[in-house]
Amino acid sequence: MEEHPASLLTYSTRRKKFDSVYERNKFYRGLFGYKQTVKRNGKTYEYDKDGLMDEVPNVRIDDSVFIIKEEYNSQVKAYFTDWGDKVSYHLLKVIVDDQKLLEKLNKGEIA
Repeated sequence: MEEHPASLLTYSTRRKKFDSVYERNKFYRGLFGYKQTVKRNGKTYEYDKDGLMDEVPNVRIDDSVFIIKEEYNSQVKAYFTDWGDKVSYHLLKVIVDDQKLLEKLNKGEIA
């Protein structure tokens, strides 16, 4: 079975460090994206706003735990570093040998 290097991302938010619920929501919107609904002239328009995890091929393992392609480590580090001490994270090198996980990572699917 072929093995591939990847990274295990785990993070947690420090709720008391955020200035407001709005700021914490901003973190999550930046991470996972969101759907914006705009009503104009009696019509409703929906827009999908991408977050970091829409741009980084990943597989969700559990709440706040993902496997990402190793080549995206710097992009992920930059995002979490921007949030300073409000969020803690760990990015660990792992070897993925599960064929289903590899297929999802290579297709850029989000599980």
